[in-house]
Amino acid sequence: MRFLTTLLFLLSICSIASANCAGPNVYPSLPESERQTLKAKAADVPFSEGLLWRAEKDGVVSHLIGTFHVHLPEHAAMVARLEELTPKPEMVFLELTDEDQLGFQRHLTENPDSYLIQSGPSLIDRLGPDLWDRVAVQLQERGMPAFLAARYQPWFLGMTLMLPPCAFDVVKSGKKGLDQQIAAMAKTDNLPTASLDSIDGLLAMLASDPLEEQMDDLRWSLSLDTDLAAPDLIGSVIAMYLDETIQLIWEFNTAETFKNAGENEDKARLAALLKQAEDDLIIARNRAWAEVLTKDLSATPSLVAVGAMHLPGDQGVLNLLQTAGFTVTRLPLKSP
Repeated sequence: MRFLTTLLFLLSICSIASANCAGPNVYPSLPESERQTLKAKAADVPFSEGLLWRAEKDGVVSHLIGTFHVHLPEHAAMVARLEELTPKPEMVFLELTDEDQLGFQRHLTENPDSYLIQSGPSLIDRLGPDLWDRVAVQLQERGMPAFLAARYQPWFLGMTLMLPPCAFDVVKSGKKGLDQQIAAMAKTDNLPTASLDSIDGLLAMLASDPLEEQMDDLRWSLSLDTDLAAPDLIGSVIAMYLDETIQLIWEFNTAETFKNAGENEDKARLAALLKQAEDDLIIARNRAWAEVLTKDLSATPSLVAVGAMHLPGDQGVLNLLQTAGFTVTRLPLKSP
């Protein structure tokens, strides 16, 4: 059920992508016992806190930064801090370079069968009026006429809906997230960039499930009596990111998602899906990235910019580098 794990992950666990929306920080209002439990779970995870890191091996020094994928006002100061780092990088690694992002879009345009339902009933007929109405409302909130998405495969619909309406406006405004700002910095400084993901790998991860399996997952997700991208979590995620308590984002969002998941059978299914999401979308990618980084960072001073949730954990990028013999040291985001 890779489609729904992706959708759930993007909408709930990775809601850091939606953090440009204004909203209250509800975390401090949780009962003290609940907050302590979440903090304890986060603290058990290696590299649970921190956004900026130094990795050194055999005298070669590189740096890693955990990113937001959508604009935040604080990004300007983060980019300025990266410009101060020494030694200067000779290479920049991103999840996807600007060129490869365009290549992904071009691939979809040239291969419409990879993201569209080319024959048979549309989503309107496959879902039925009640479930389609739920989709239509979400699309309209994002300024998109619902009929335009009627032929989307469910995985692509999930990508379309992964940002809540408030962040959708920020994206359309053209304001750049931290990854894109770092890519722009690299271009200004004439630094080569490389992608850690590949177009083929992303398509295999996002779109490999048969259509009927995607439909089954979509029907179930729409039948839940909850909004997995609930905007009242966004302010909390902003605060945690800026406080650099990265693993706490995972623990908090997971706990809140389960609160809203409904019946026990839904919670059991959700638990299995979130575990698969972690395995497919974080751990598998971290391992693949680490194979590249452990070799290249041993030879070339580099800057690595990846989503913040890829940093912590036994299978996080930082721990994988440390296991490979790198000395990994946290650095302050503000200039010393």
